[in-house]
Amino acid sequence: MTEKKHFLGIIKPVREGFMTNPTEKENKVMQKHFEYLKGLLAEGKLVLAGPVLNEKNPFGLYIFQCTTKEEAENLFKNDPSILSGVQKIKEFEPFKLSLYNPPDK
Repeated sequence: MTEKKHFLGIIKPVREGFMTNPTEKENKVMQKHFEYLKGLLAEGKLVLAGPVLNEKNPFGLYIFQCTTKEEAENLFKNDPSILSGVQKIKEFEPFKLSLYNPPDK
């Protein structure tokens, strides 16, 4: 069995005001982005994802679980929000998930 590795990704909106005043196009892209991430979660390739709720410095955070860096990088680059140019990749790094407490369901 191949060992799973973790990777941290940070994305950032390209337009100021994205969080407070999204365009119709941005809303449609972000719906596709959300569906894409839900699919990765169901496949076991996404550990967590979510936005930082800071209107002055918004960004999104991912933690992927993959067998290779290339696989995680491809998942990151194929996010609809990246492909459409609504957001850009800010950081992408190997990550060691040392402690994890899953939320209560």
